[in-house]
Amino acid sequence: MKNILILADGIVAKHFLHRISETFISTNSYTVITFDKSILPKNQPSFFTFYTFDPTSYIKLSKILKRDFDDIFIIMKNRVDAEGAYQNIRRDKPFTRITFFNKWDMIFKDENLLSINANELLASRIYDFLPNVPVIAQNVGLGQGEIMEVLVPFGSSYVYRHIGTIIQNQWRIVGLYRSNKLILPTPSLMIKPNDVLLLVGKPSVLESVFKEIKQELGQFPAPFGENLYLYIDMQEESKECILNCLEQVTYFHRRIKGKKLIIRINNPTDIKLLEKIKSLDNEHIETIVDYNYDQPESIIKTDILKYNIGLIICGYDIFSNKIYKEIFFSIKKPVLQLSQTSLINLNKLVVILSEDKNMEIISTTVFDVASQLDLDIELLDYEPDGKSEKKSFILNHYENLSNIFSKKMKVIQEQKNPIRELATQKDFLQVVPFTKKIISNRIFSIFSTDFEKLYFKLSDNPQLFVPSDSQIR
Repeated sequence: MKNILILADGIVAKHFLHRISETFISTNSYTVITFDKSILPKNQPSFFTFYTFDPTSYIKLSKILKRDFDDIFIIMKNRVDAEGAYQNIRRDKPFTRITFFNKWDMIFKDENLLSINANELLASRIYDFLPNVPVIAQNVGLGQGEIMEVLVPFGSSYVYRHIGTIIQNQWRIVGLYRSNKLILPTPSLMIKPNDVLLLVGKPSVLESVFKEIKQELGQFPAPFGENLYLYIDMQEESKECILNCLEQVTYFHRRIKGKKLIIRINNPTDIKLLEKIKSLDNEHIETIVDYNYDQPESIIKTDILKYNIGLIICGYDIFSNKIYKEIFFSIKKPVLQLSQTSLINLNKLVVILSEDKNMEIISTTVFDVASQLDLDIELLDYEPDGKSEKKSFILNHYENLSNIFSKKMKVIQEQKNPIRELATQKDFLQVVPFTKKIISNRIFSIFSTDFEKLYFKLSDNPQLFVPSDSQIR
């Protein structure tokens, strides 16, 4: 049992004592000294002992201090009285821990004293009520922002999504409040407008997640990371392919605002081309050259962590290499494969619908990228045998997001093979779930009827592969 001494005076002390009496912990024994009986709670538990005298009187206080106390609290309304009581305690108890309610910005040189700055505490609490400001737990955990509460607005990209489809890397949704009730999250729980999410994770990551929830579209490549990453291998790619990638990626970088572009050059063999790439260096673009000829996997994984990469960009020659595909898949970041069809000439974003839950997982990225690149969205709904219940749900999900974000979307429902139809078209960006199907052997995929496995038949147009397997959560 802990013995606690409380020197109490004023309205704050009154609320503090009433709070203790209402949420009484029987493992503590409380001794309360005050000269104002009106602040004492009506219901006084048996483990409370009350004394009525002036705690600034050392003669009277010293008699109480002969007992052993584990903690001492000083909560008083007058600065002179509070400071006098503190000095009296320290005469007899130089090392006992004191919690001091400090509303006068007093400075103490006392390692065993915890000063609670009332002004900062009150200002922080009022600050929490400002709109578009994250509410951070102050007295739980480290109090550094690793526990956050976020209100989901109607226009958020998180609305009408199942929790199991939200990528939670280095953070988690641990609770959801709806209609003043706590709901423990499950993968099938759908987020609705005005829900309050309780988040736990790295403070820097939660800041990014907060912006993504609150600021609607325009956050990609969040929540995967912040910066763009173009990977070039001069031994694997032709000069024409590299120059084409540079032209497209600089355009893409301008459209994805506020992000830094990292250009990594591996196996530098063309000095003139290398100098041309390095000439792009500025405060928003950084080129890095590997002269040690390290293994690609080591280079890429190190860069991803060091530069907080959210999107990997590469040419067709790189992505068609199975080794690189496996590296990208293991990193669990989106990959933009560039092609001969320039990003500059795009007019629409295309998604081939399936019954897979991955369609819901990639939906936010679909609308975000389409918004930032100003592209119309086209959903190809291939239904040779009639519409399934799962497909109807996914289609309804996309239509809800289209209405929320006021983003134009066209749904094409037909019985023709969409791969064949799209193969005759140009100037579109295809978004594909980045699953294990993508890294499967092409020889066997040729005979498949799975559209994801046949992605390479549309590689004449740029393709964005978005991580979606359950292992990334």
